[in-house]
Parts: sequence; structure tokens; C-alpha cells
Amino acid sequence: MFTLQEKYNQLITRPKDTAKPAWGGKPAAPGSQESPLTTDLVKLILTEAVTNRASDIHIEPGKNLIRVRFRIDGKLYIVLDMAENQEIHLLARIKILANIPTDSVSSRKSWDARFSMVLLGQEYDFRISTFPVLMGEKMAIRILNKNASQVDLKKIGLRPQPYALLEQIIQRKSGLLIVSGPTGGGKTTTLYSILKHLNSPTVNIVTLENPVEYHIDGLNQCDINKKVSEDFTSALRATLRQDPDIILIGEVRDSESAEIALRASITGHFVLTSIHANSAIGTVMRLANMGIERHIIAYALAGAIYQHLVPRICEKCRTPYVVPREKFLSLCAQFGIPAHLFMESASPADKDALHLSHVSKTDEAPKEEAITFYKGAGCEICKGSGYLGMIGIFEIVQFTEDVREAIASNAPSAEIEALAVKKGFQSLSIDAMEKVKSGLIHFDDIYHILLEKQR
Repeated sequence: MFTLQEKYNQLITRPKDTAKPAWGGKPAAPGSQESPLTTDLVKLILTEAVTNRASDIHIEPGKNLIRVRFRIDGKLYIVLDMAENQEIHLLARIKILANIPTDSVSSRKSWDARFSMVLLGQEYDFRISTFPVLMGEKMAIRILNKNASQVDLKKIGLRPQPYALLEQIIQRKSGLLIVSGPTGGGKTTTLYSILKHLNSPTVNIVTLENPVEYHIDGLNQCDINKKVSEDFTSALRATLRQDPDIILIGEVRDSESAEIALRASITGHFVLTSIHANSAIGTVMRLANMGIERHIIAYALAGAIYQHLVPRICEKCRTPYVVPREKFLSLCAQFGIPAHLFMESASPADKDALHLSHVSKTDEAPKEEAITFYKGAGCEICKGSGYLGMIGIFEIVQFTEDVREAIASNAPSAEIEALAVKKGFQSLSIDAMEKVKSGLIHFDDIYHILLEKQR
């Protein structure tokens, strides 16, 4: 599937006298951390990762070998197994680029760092994390393309109804919009897509990030990691003195920053941020658990988004397959999905059932209605994987007046969600199934997500 192993084999067998430093500078000794072989191998791995749309690189020590894996479209692939070589110092070279100490003592502790590099005409940010393991030292590298042209609110995977709901939320002049989801779930891309959509000469947008992941003209972006003279909270207070209309806070980290963000949102600012929660409605409980009073949460919140990233089926080799009606009804019952949303000839029992747990198997509706799902067969375009890129699945809630009243009165999450449904809220399960039926994603790739969300 990938060519990195072959290119590596060619690299280590090339004549030594023809080897030249890949990134300029004076020639280094063959066994040094900046030898031509080492520098060329690092550049080769990074370039192949970018070419193959990898989101992460894993460099893992084994017994007498080093393994390199790429995460592509959410899945890990082995791309290189290299035997120990006295002329190659792979991790040391990457550490030098990221200003991480390379001595043996430092290798016994974890490090977080980053560096930037232009590859194939684009600037990329590489975020490094090292971790000592039994066989040596493991390194994970997150790849971030700094090209802001890829962030577009219309291209992140929102269906028309959730998109319209989000448009209503972000047109507000004040309030707090929170994006939640797992690590690597696309929260930052969604936040930047909203900022880019709102960006205009008539508004002052100030961001507080760690790190700044996309550079967007017209935004006043602050990298808090580089503001060594201020901590996060004091920098956030300083941001409020910059006469902002819109504020992005990369992440609400604690009760103090949460309270500042909430108070900023009720004093004439529209604030966007991210937080760790397990649903859009769950952001309410997350803030409450931070010690924020429920009436402040109710007054401040404008909306909340919960999302996951899922591998997108390759359009070139997309292939339909049939799911039996009974199996489909069973899946809908398992995940609380109204089946009539997806079945053209659903029975009255289907249409009346909210969760379908009581649908009779002797229902008089057509027994053999075919439900069509899709999968990728694999082709040259997707390099045999059946996937090409990632797409988001979402749930978006707008905090209307009745929803706010329920939050302020300490109503349980189920009651808040029931009120939100009346105002257009659709669960992550419904959005995911809509994309399964549309042939955008494979059901197998959302099953574990929906299962986990029920817990």
C-alpha cells in the first residue's frame, strides 16, 4: 500500500560518497545525529506521511528494530520496519528539530514539543510527544497543516438541518458556544471553520490558543505557549481588554478559566471554546461539575456541539450492500433511533415508536424491505483502503429560552434533551445513520462510537 519501505531500502544502500545533507549545512560524520542518512530519512518519513494524508506518525522501538506507523483516515498502518543501524539516529534528529534534549537521562522522561517545516510547498506543524517504554523510547508526531484554506464550515460534514441550526447560533452577538468530543475528533477544525465564517473587517476577533494551529488573516491570534510572562488565566483577562467582539479560547481547562469565559459571554462577547464532555447536552453537567452555578450556565450558553471524526468512504469504489429489515430495526432499537426516518415503507408501529424497543416482529409492514448501506471496495485512488479522508458526525443543540429555564431549575439531562429535540436537536446517532444511508460512511465505523455513547 505504501512505498516508504522500498524508499528506505534504496536510501540505506546508496553509495556513501554520493550522500549529501538533505537540509543544507556542512557534511556531518556518518554516525552523527545530523548525518546525511539520518536527515534524509527523517525528511523521507515526514514527506511520505504528508503525501499519504497521515494525521499521526508513530515511531516505536522493538527488539533489534524500529517500527514506523502512519494513522490514515483513523486507522494505523505499518509503513516501515528498520533494523538497528549505527548510522541512523532517527529519534535524536527529530528531537534536535524540536529542541528536545538528546542525552540518555532525558530519554527516560516524557517530552512534549513541536517544530514547523515546509514540505511539498505547504507549511506543516509537527507536535512531538515522547514516552519511555520497555524497549526504549516511543515517539508520536501529530501533523497539522497550517493552510487555513482547508477549514470551511460548509465542508466539515454538516447536513442542511444541523448547519442551519449552527448558523442561527453563531449569528448571536453574545453567548458561549462550546465544542466537545474526543481527542482527534476535529474540534479545532470546527472552531476555526466557524471563525473563518464569521471573519470580516467589521468585527474584532481575538484568539487565545496553545498552540496556534491555523493562521487566518484578519484574526488576532495569541499563542499562549509563547507568552511565558503570563499564565492562561491572566492572558484571558488581558484578551478582554482588547475590545473583542468574538473570542476563541482554545480549551476551557479549569473552573477559573470556565468562569471567565462564561462571564465574558454575558457581557457583550461571543465566545467559542472546547471542553471534554460526552454529549452536547453533557456540556451543561461538565460546567456544573467545575463549580459554575446553573443559572450562570443557563444564561451564558448559546449552543453546544458534540462531534466525532469517521473515515469517509471513497466515492470511486463505493459499493452498496443490503441489510435485512429485521436487522436494521434491531440496530435502531439498540441505539434509540426512529426507524421511520430511514425506511420508505415503515409500519405505523415503526412511526409511532420513539426507540422501537416494542416493535412487533409480526408487524404487517413489508417483511423484506431492503435497507441499503455502503462500503469501499478499494481502488487506486484510496490505495486499496476503501476510505478517502475523514468526515464529522455531529449533534448540535441550541439553548433556547425553555431549555435555559430547564437548566436553571436543575432539570435532568433527559428533560433538557427532550426540550431541545422540539427545537430541532438531532442526536449523534441520527446524524451518523443519515450519513450511513447516504453512502458517506460505513456502519461498522460508527457502531463502537454509538455503543460507547450509550454508556
